[in-house]
Amino acid sequence: MDSRNMRPFFVVLSIGCLWCLPGLQGCSSGDASSKAETAKAAVSEESESTAETAPESAAAESKTVSVSEPVDPQAEVKEAFEKLLAIRTEPDPDEWQAADKKLVAFGKTAVPTLKEGLTHTDPGARELASMYLASLGPDAEAAAPALVEVLSDESPFTQVNAASTLTHFPKHRDKAIPVLIELTRHSDPNTRLTAVYSLGNLEEHSTAQVEAIQAALNDENSDVQLAAIKVLGQMGQPAKASLTELQSLIDNQNTSDDLREAAVASKDQIEQAQK
Repeated sequence: MDSRNMRPFFVVLSIGCLWCLPGLQGCSSGDASSKAETAKAAVSEESESTAETAPESAAAESKTVSVSEPVDPQAEVKEAFEKLLAIRTEPDPDEWQAADKKLVAFGKTAVPTLKEGLTHTDPGARELASMYLASLGPDAEAAAPALVEVLSDESPFTQVNAASTLTHFPKHRDKAIPVLIELTRHSDPNTRLTAVYSLGNLEEHSTAQVEAIQAALNDENSDVQLAAIKVLGQMGQPAKASLTELQSLIDNQNTSDDLREAAVASKDQIEQAQK
């Protein structure tokens, strides 16, 4: 074919191509839109699927989280108390000291367990509980009703600890003081010693209290005597009736140096309080 005859063909072809490009673009655009919509739908479905499964995953995770049981605040206190109770008859010094230190560190937190110990069938448990409550002093107030109940306990150790603790509480003091006065005459010297100190530490002193302490000046145990001498001096004016007996101790050649020195100091305290 002659090239001149071919020119219209190229022109037509060129025009056709020009028309075809937009067509091709249109076709491509249509296909792309279709694909984009398809992809968008797929993403949307995936998002919805993820959104639906997210709560389920969260729920599943929440189910796997373990719920902590509330801790009994008395558990460690009971453990320490029971340890002391178990070793009290033949205690190893180091073992006892460790358990004692642990229980004392709880302070007033230990009161519920110690209060419970006062109702224990084992006299040793009641003695132990009363001893640690006595060491708490005013902080043992929550156990006061239980302490009143053991004022008549079979153990004088429990009695004297309970009574000395109750002197901190005006409501129960009238019940405790007669018990302490009676215990100043008990056969056990440690019981007498504790009773004398407890009576002497009171802010107010009745005649009966002073007489009980004054009688302890002649106790057969020197520790009880020394306690009586010291608390009479601390009492001051209310103990003025004991000046004669204190002087007798000072003048007695059989009086030990420690007791004589303490008697001199207490006598001076009482005399100074009267001025």
